[in-house]
Amino acid sequence: MGMSFQHIRNATSVLIVNGKKILIDPMLSDPGELPPVPFTRTLRRNPLTPLPVPLDFFEDMDAILLTHRHFDHLDKKALSILNKKLPVFCQPEDQAFLQTAGFMHVHAIQQSNEWCGIEMKRIKGQHAPGFAAKLLGPVSGYIVSAAEAGSIYIVGDCIYTPAIKETFLKYQPNIAILNTPRAQMLLGTIITMTAEDIPRLADLSPTTRFIAVHMDAISHCTFKRQHLRSFLKERGLEQVAIVPDDGEVMDL
Repeated sequence: MGMSFQHIRNATSVLIVNGKKILIDPMLSDPGELPPVPFTRTLRRNPLTPLPVPLDFFEDMDAILLTHRHFDHLDKKALSILNKKLPVFCQPEDQAFLQTAGFMHVHAIQQSNEWCGIEMKRIKGQHAPGFAAKLLGPVSGYIVSAAEAGSIYIVGDCIYTPAIKETFLKYQPNIAILNTPRAQMLLGTIITMTAEDIPRLADLSPTTRFIAVHMDAISHCTFKRQHLRSFLKERGLEQVAIVPDDGEVMDL
């Protein structure tokens, strides 16, 4: 397909398409540098795991793509070290914050944006059901595609909704990056996708290959990689979904 994807940690990853390196949701802090996640049952500081690459790895990027600006997707370390001249693509609600943080080329995507022959189509998401969605604020996913490379849907911190269902039915992406840590708030509200969403989405879009991330690094994420790998094996879905280790590179 002409794309490659490197899972870094949590939701942080690097997508290479048309020769361009796009850094997704950069959380670059060392273990314990970030506070516990508010409104959750855990008091552990974050992240729980180290970066698998040195910080200078992030000097060689061509753009940044942000699903939303919770601190496990954009942290103070990222804001302090990333090149402020890089183009940043984001949802409209995050544009002013990023400009205030010093980024010079912030592109708020209303519906879609084309850059260097790469189309980024924004898919509005929902971080949680009910009132919790308002508490957590807006979140988006993106379908990134290029003529010779195919399409990849970065779903983001979105729970399964009718809108997500319609997106998979309509676009049938080649690849989908799912955040499946079963993250929980204080009263048990689930605020991300879960393992059970993988077979559900595979039924909707049988040609899509799934990559499951956002596990093991943040304290309110209750489902681990080992749990998901066992789940996929039990369901016979090992060829449908990949659960990458931190730092792992995949040619797509």
